[in-house]
Amino acid sequence: MPDRANEQLRWVVTARARPGDPGEAVVSILGRNALIPEINFDMAVDWHPGAEAADVEGRALVILSMLFKELAAECERAAGERFNLG
Repeated sequence: MPDRANEQLRWVVTARARPGDPGEAVVSILGRNALIPEINFDMAVDWHPGAEAADVEGRALVILSMLFKELAAECERAAGERFNLG
């Protein structure tokens, strides 16, 4: 049986690329889970000649993943400092 806390943190994510200026795209990312009903991001990314929309969307999701990992690490560091202050 899955842990309920883990299920509340599980995300459903979609991404959709739209061509922008030549060589660019805007990727709209929608995420939701039990705790956050909706969170949206529009990201400007490169759209290289010959790339499929799925490639551009995937690249945007990887970039967003890296950004969130860095944000999570910074939040953990800042929280630790505050806890240490008592």
